[in-house]
Parts: sequence; structure tokens; C-alpha cells
Amino acid sequence: MRQGAGTRPRGAGRAQLHDTALRLFARDGVEGTSLQTIADEMGVTKAAVYYHYRSKDDLVLSVLAPMFEELDAVVRKTEAHRSRPARLEEFLTGMVTLIVDNHSRFAMLVRDPYVSRLMESHLDLVAWFHRIVTSVGAGTDLPGRAALLIFLSGMTAPLSDPEMVALEPAEQRELLLDCGRRLLQIRRR
Repeated sequence: MRQGAGTRPRGAGRAQLHDTALRLFARDGVEGTSLQTIADEMGVTKAAVYYHYRSKDDLVLSVLAPMFEELDAVVRKTEAHRSRPARLEEFLTGMVTLIVDNHSRFAMLVRDPYVSRLMESHLDLVAWFHRIVTSVGAGTDLPGRAALLIFLSGMTAPLSDPEMVALEPAEQRELLLDCGRRLLQIRRR
């Protein structure tokens, strides 16, 4: 069925809500952004936001859901490789792509205290990290594990630097890949 002029496709309201929420979360933090603020920014009532989500927690989890699906895909691709260098390279490439393409979401995940508390109560982050450590083969390698932690916690910081932000995404990827390879001691073939 063809939609008439002026109508929005199904799900457009939810997509606009996610875009608005993400922009405000990045600007003011999740704690500093109320559902009323989001509604005001969108020019709708707070009830319209509640139509889609029962709480701010539900909205935050929904905004982050696509990134968690991509993270899971990165880990699955990593686990498919046999050698440790291949697993490390796959993980690094996947994570850098995810971080460049989803910088606001990833930064919110690793930097926002509200999101950290929410993740602790909704996800088994210890099991997720253990899965990553196992998939890249850093289980008993403490220096490798430390490098992995530094990589995971620090990869969004360069994309906050004005000079890095000014680069094209392909250039950002190449710089982050080079840095990640050095940090994780991945030798290029």
C-alpha cells in the first residue's frame, strides 16, 4: 500500500525518538536528559514518548540495542577464526568499524555513569567480557588482557579529539587500526 503525502513510514516516530535521545544523551548525559526534555525537543507530549517506552531505562536500552547486536556479530566473527593473530585482527577490525560508525552510542556505553549502572543491572557484562577475552585468546596472558582492556576502554577517546573528528571515517579507521595493532601487538602479514 502506498503512503500518502505527509505521512511517515511505520517506525519513523521511534527512529526520530532514538535520534533525538541519542543527541541529547551525548550532549547532556543520560542522567541530565529527562523524557520531558526529549519530548520537548521533538515537539511532542511526554505521553507520546511513553507510548513507545515505559521508562528512560527502556529507551536507553533500545537506543543501544543495535550496537549490542553489532558487538555480538564482531565476537561471533572473531570466534570463527582458528589462529590467535587472525582472531585479534578480526576483533580489532570489527571493533574499530563499530566505534567509528557508532561513536556516540559507544561513547555513551563506556563513559556515561547512568549507562554503566544500567548495564550492570541488565546485562552480564562479566560474562560478555569473558567471552571477548576467550575469543581473542587472552585468557591467561595478563599483558594481552591488559592491552585488550586498554583498547576497549580507550578507543573512543581519539574520536573526541578535534583533529581526529575532522578526518574522514576511512582515515579515522586506519589510524585506530594502526594504534590497535601496536597496542595488541598484532603483526601484519
